[in-house]
Amino acid sequence: MINLKRTNSDDIDFVNLVVLLDQELAVRDGADHAFYNQYNKTDKIKHVLVYYENDIPVGCGAFREKESGTTEIKRMFCSS
Repeated sequence: MINLKRTNSDDIDFVNLVVLLDQELAVRDGADHAFYNQYNKTDKIKHVLVYYENDIPVGCGAFREKESGTTEIKRMFCSS
């Protein structure tokens, strides 16, 4: 069964998926990871989706308003 949950960045399932994402990005980014990581903060994101398959969180994404009329997509991830 597939389910989507609307939540915020405090959601524990979102937090755990972001940990997995950050681990993957550390490998991909290599020596540049510290530079890119400064732009990947998740505190105070109000609009988060967590994707579940059979009640297991397997994907997430979020968006944050940058300024009026401009939105940034954040922390898109799907575990394998």
